[in-house]
Amino acid sequence: MKHRYQSVIAILILTLVVGSFFAGRQFESLAATSSHREGLTRLVSTMLTAHQAGAAGIGDVDISPVERFQDVLTRLRRDYVTTLKDENKLTYAAINGMLAVLREAPYEDRYTRFLEPSDYRSFMDENEGHFGGIGAEITIREVKKPEDSALEATSALARCPECGADLTKAKQYQIVIVSPLPDSPAEKAGLHAGDRILKIGDRPATNLTLGEAVREIKGRPGTMVDLEIMRDGLSEPRQVKVTRSIIRVQSVEYKLLPDKIGYLRLGAFNDATPRLVKEALVKLRADGMRGLLLDLRNNPGGGLEVCVAVASQFTGDGPIVYIQERGQPREVRNGAKGGKKFDLPLVVLINKGSASASEILSAAIQDCKVGKLVGETTFGKGMVQTVFPLRDGSALTLTTAKYLTAKLRDIDKKGITPDVAVEQPKTDELILPLTEKDAQAEAALKLLRGQLGAVAAKAA
Repeated sequence: MKHRYQSVIAILILTLVVGSFFAGRQFESLAATSSHREGLTRLVSTMLTAHQAGAAGIGDVDISPVERFQDVLTRLRRDYVTTLKDENKLTYAAINGMLAVLREAPYEDRYTRFLEPSDYRSFMDENEGHFGGIGAEITIREVKKPEDSALEATSALARCPECGADLTKAKQYQIVIVSPLPDSPAEKAGLHAGDRILKIGDRPATNLTLGEAVREIKGRPGTMVDLEIMRDGLSEPRQVKVTRSIIRVQSVEYKLLPDKIGYLRLGAFNDATPRLVKEALVKLRADGMRGLLLDLRNNPGGGLEVCVAVASQFTGDGPIVYIQERGQPREVRNGAKGGKKFDLPLVVLINKGSASASEILSAAIQDCKVGKLVGETTFGKGMVQTVFPLRDGSALTLTTAKYLTAKLRDIDKKGITPDVAVEQPKTDELILPLTEKDAQAEAALKLLRGQLGAVAAKAA
């Protein structure tokens, strides 16, 4: 999948750059190494030479945007009032400005983003299951309307000094918490899935790129970050202080509950998760497990292949997910060959913090009828991102496909509806899994016990 896109990534990065160059100034990032500038110059030079020579492989692709970018960059180098001190910063700003267009109609893509070298290193650390920060998965969403009266009160002043345009009509975006990771500083500080971050420290979060927001939130372990958040049901924003720490993602937790009910909690999907799930299921069965409660709440997801490997331990060798790329036949991902469906009563806990890979897994279980879902409608991320490393240590996380469930359901921006809807009690206190206030777990256990009773009655 990845190689097919690599030949056009350079053109994608540079296409429409001039139109978004100055818009991208609000997305300026920290400087990286000079190798990016040199690589970009070589790329532009090579493409222009090929274009002029009519080289094979260019096909019908219009590279005039590349020429315009080169013209602007040359003009800046030669005629700008002062010497350019860092062309990497200009280039990164242009890339981020261009990608910001993809958030708007008709694309409405919340997930394509550019990762500077430091961001990419952090991204790789997260995939390995350890990183520094507050332990919350975040994304970006468009603000549909002013969030509070203070913003409305200042709307009359928000006009362009040059043309008088009403800037309040321009699209704005907010950083939103997908889910706090289990036992993380974010969860302990009371942050919830769906919380909208209005400020990070003294910096307004509106129109921050995802990378900028991550850099603002992360920091040295032991230090504190102040967040101003807005939550559905609150009359005014709330200040939350979170102490940063080294985050080590415990992707799998399990134990045996009364009535021989196994409890398996997946906090995330990383490289170790399939092996850990297999080991947990073997141990629980050895301990006499009669049914399983699978907890996917506040699981922000992870790699597609990791998810398929986990799902195949429950759904067998049938279809788990379908991948739809542009202009390509739909591709099915099946479970491991010879795999068998989970043969014990199974109930899955989900909530609005269950996203991405956890949605693929829960949808596969629901579609294959091997278990019931209890809780809340999930986050609704039905897009697949491919990471393209770039030569200077940065990377492009590009939406390359969408996925459909085993029954061809498109859940993007819709989420997965549980079989049994249960909301948690309205409280600012942290509700720990399996405690007396955990209404979702109580409902799931009641359902499981009923299924166990039915199995016992049938056996008798």
